[in-house]
Amino acid sequence: MLLQPKSFVEPDSFHCRAYGQRLAIFTCMSNYVDANALKRSDLPCWKCEQGEDVRAEFAKG
Repeated sequence: MLLQPKSFVEPDSFHCRAYGQRLAIFTCMSNYVDANALKRSDLPCWKCEQGEDVRAEFAKG
């Protein structure tokens, strides 16, 4: 079992409607970039409005 360092901080996350689960904002950003850069319209992150709002809020703060 790998133990996390004491300074480990949980990444910011939110409930993603497209996936129906909690997602880390970094995962959301990565999925969004992959879906849009590679024009993968079959992925739920393709032009996701909720993810766009979450990423914009994260960028502010």
